[in-house]
Amino acid sequence: MIKFFRKKRDKGIISQQLISETDFVVVDTELTGLNEFRDNIIAIGAIKMKGRTIKIGDIFYRTVSPSTKKFRKESIMIHEITPSELEKCPQIEPILREFIKFSKNCLVVGHCVDIDLTFLKKEIRNNLREIFEPFSIDTLLIYKWLIKKEILPSDFSNKNSLENIALSLDIEPKELHDALSDAFITAQIFQRLLAYLGELKIFTVGELLEIGSIYEKSFGTTIKKEAYQL
Repeated sequence: MIKFFRKKRDKGIISQQLISETDFVVVDTELTGLNEFRDNIIAIGAIKMKGRTIKIGDIFYRTVSPSTKKFRKESIMIHEITPSELEKCPQIEPILREFIKFSKNCLVVGHCVDIDLTFLKKEIRNNLREIFEPFSIDTLLIYKWLIKKEILPSDFSNKNSLENIALSLDIEPKELHDALSDAFITAQIFQRLLAYLGELKIFTVGELLEIGSIYEKSFGTTIKKEAYQL
């Protein structure tokens, strides 16, 4: 088995790296549901950033044919991808290989990113027999941290969904529940949050990981379900 991003060995090195010099990949997945044991990925969208700069032309978007053929009506209503459309899509194995290549040497960023990573890890483990353990940053954690620090208004504390957070930061959330569109919205949110962190003299990846790493802290199930929609 190949293991990506050996955390214990690399964390000390990457922690000293400047955010402005760091490569990020902002990721979003569309799912058949939120049960990691019976549901699957049906789309992966991603866009790269260098520090606060969104690399508009450096994108990844693939729809895949899931191993399960069972779809819940509510998931189809959210992402508007039908089973008949997915039947024409490729199997996930080559798509995963493409995604691993695309995201190589990048810190993964997402909104409730632990859900995306849970499914990506499962699919990579089951299909490629490899371990995928990237460093990751959750924009929702940073957003909540900035509220606690009174940098963002306290009345933002009840905002958890990607749409509501985008609107609170004056970002127009277009074409929600499309993996690439959601990744782009998340990238814009991350860009704004990094600007706030810069004002607080937070410049290193180590500081960023302390604030926004899902391995340092996480949310309860209720908040995650409210914040993440397939």
